[in-house]
Amino acid sequence: MNIVIGLVGPSDTIALVRHVGREWEDRVSLIPYVYEDVEEVADIVKEQKSGIDIWLFTGRIAYEIGRAHVPEANALMIRSSGSALMKALFEAVRVGGIPERFSIDTLTQAEVAETLDELRLHESVPVIHPKSGYVPSAELAEFHEALYRSGQVNICITHRGHVYEDLLKREVAVFRIVPTVMSIRETLRLATQLGKTNHFRQSQIAALLLQVRNVFKENTSAYETYRLNLKLQELLLQYTEHISGALIPSGGTTFSIFSTRGAIERNTAFPPSLLFEKIRLLSGGTVHFGIGYGLTAFGAEQNAVLALSRTEKHEDGGLVIADEAGAIQESFPNQESISFHYRSDDMEVIEQLKRAGVSAATFNKIVSVQTRMGKRSVSAADLASWLDMTQRNANRLLAELERSGLARIVGEEAPAPKGRPRKLFRIEAVKAETADSAK
Repeated sequence: MNIVIGLVGPSDTIALVRHVGREWEDRVSLIPYVYEDVEEVADIVKEQKSGIDIWLFTGRIAYEIGRAHVPEANALMIRSSGSALMKALFEAVRVGGIPERFSIDTLTQAEVAETLDELRLHESVPVIHPKSGYVPSAELAEFHEALYRSGQVNICITHRGHVYEDLLKREVAVFRIVPTVMSIRETLRLATQLGKTNHFRQSQIAALLLQVRNVFKENTSAYETYRLNLKLQELLLQYTEHISGALIPSGGTTFSIFSTRGAIERNTAFPPSLLFEKIRLLSGGTVHFGIGYGLTAFGAEQNAVLALSRTEKHEDGGLVIADEAGAIQESFPNQESISFHYRSDDMEVIEQLKRAGVSAATFNKIVSVQTRMGKRSVSAADLASWLDMTQRNANRLLAELERSGLARIVGEEAPAPKGRPRKLFRIEAVKAETADSAK
């Protein structure tokens, strides 16, 4: 298996990574994409999406810009903070002795302080650019030069190749932070493993089961029924063609489609959620849509049946995706989508859940809500809203989890001036297998 890595960076770091990458030349193809300035990264990635398994960025800012245009699971960056800063400081000391004050960009105060402490350079005072995210190169060059010309710093240290070259031309004492060989080697190893995992995921079988209900009224003619059925099949054929699959009508308004996980996930122009909405609009009925991924056709179909059965609990239908690892993605009309696992391999958690009388799927849904909301606590009102249950039932679940040691009360919130305070619970079992985000 040959992993194709799109390598994005300035020419000097690209050359360094390609040199280290010779160790993986029998397993990895490094495709270089050189930019003059980091502002070019978005265009590079958008124009070169096809054929790349993993995107590897040689700097933090390039990574932050590039990952907005590729799946997050397919993007990695080579870190250049602690050890890379040490290398730049060592070069500065070798050339001109220990700097009393120096300017630096991209890194945070904590990262710089930690490195200086480790090197015992307590007498050196850093002047750090206040912005940690993307900053135009011209602004960074002016920041460094102004400090250097005014005598506020002895040297300047930058991550940006463009800034480095610009400051050299202006005859400013500047040093460049570049990734260390060890950091490059570790990231290439990770990229190789990630590429193999993605190849494995993409080749999995996908089974899609679809049922459209409550479409026809009692006085619907046979012609209208047949006409709608033809329209549904035409729409499903369009989707099936997009994912290079096989469509199997199962009678009436029930259909099966078989393809691969990779074909579905790569088809960003026509995702399952769009098909779900188009069928709802076309039919005016209730759409129950289950997608299963598996190592075999049988495993994929079993997961699709599981996914479809989860939509049965909602009278408005829904779209549910289940994979072989126990991950579930649920999307129901007029509700936020949520991701979680319906299994847990933590025996301690399983025993606690048995005592609480709560299933692993329900528990992991609650953990996912807490994570999805970006908070370290959750209330019964939150669960009722996200999981389409009564507040009384949500209160009962949280109370049971607290009694079993899987949650604890961490505070209260007042929803309104005259409302009763709501208890805030924090889920304690961090080992439970959950999805950390909802899509």
